[in-house]
Amino acid sequence: MSNKNKGQKPENNIIAISRCLAEDCAKKSQRADFCDEHFAWFKAGLINKKGEKVKDFERKLQHFTAKAS
Repeated sequence: MSNKNKGQKPENNIIAISRCLAEDCAKKSQRADFCDEHFAWFKAGLINKKGEKVKDFERKLQHFTAKAS
């Protein structure tokens, strides 16, 4: 047996790339499993934590875009 790796942790060359949870989004997640755009939507209540649109999405989107402008 070799003592070459004694006391060293094994290397893992696997990098987990998580994608945004929002529907039809393939961007890389940045915060709370959402991309930057959809994180803002999540904070505004346009989507839930699973990435699904809420029931009154259209009304909330109108308010969100009016506030941003």
